[in-house]
Amino acid sequence: MDDIIVKTALVARTYLYRVFQAVFGDDPTEEVLAALFSDTTDQAVECFEAVDSIDFAKALALFAACRKGYAEDPAGYLEEAKQDYMHVLVGPEDLKAPPWECVYLTNERVLFQEATLKVREAYRSENMLPSQYPRVSDDHLAIELDFMVKLSEKTQKAFDEGDANEYRRLLSVQRSFLIDHPLAWVANYASDLSDAAPGSLYEGVGALCSAFLPIDVDVIGELLEEGERG
Repeated sequence: MDDIIVKTALVARTYLYRVFQAVFGDDPTEEVLAALFSDTTDQAVECFEAVDSIDFAKALALFAACRKGYAEDPAGYLEEAKQDYMHVLVGPEDLKAPPWECVYLTNERVLFQEATLKVREAYRSENMLPSQYPRVSDDHLAIELDFMVKLSEKTQKAFDEGDANEYRRLLSVQRSFLIDHPLAWVANYASDLSDAAPGSLYEGVGALCSAFLPIDVDVIGELLEEGERG
């Protein structure tokens, strides 16, 4: 695996985490949707399309349907996405797909549980805390994705600077975090999103994010093996 291939993979995975975080982190905007349904996103996704994953293929089909809806009526799609955002991520009614890890690990609709503290400790181990700490539960999907964005950016920097030890350390941290946290609940969350808002932006992106996570764990493993050989 030459440096260009490694660099391409690093950039692509950072970009995907960034767009996933943007979708689940705040109200949808014209800028977010334009970026999400851009050629850049297509190029990032293409880096992982060779992976033999039924879930990823299904997710790409859902995402393609979202992109088609957006292309046909960008303004209308945005308004619908705003309504769906309130429905699936804000309320005021009980959320059918609550975006917090602790809810899925305990089956209790109570925030700031033990699972939340474990996520917070992972952030602290890398000298990071959410900007809204301690008012927002640390195990919100958007915050976990933001953590992955920041770690991925640092990994790119370590690779560019030739800091092999830090590069491998950061990859290992990301793989452990993915396995211990997002992978433990995001598939169930994506399924709930599909039930709560079928055909929506959030069903499509939720499915794509969920399908990408296990692929990324494997990609990180390959990058680590390559780094050890290098």
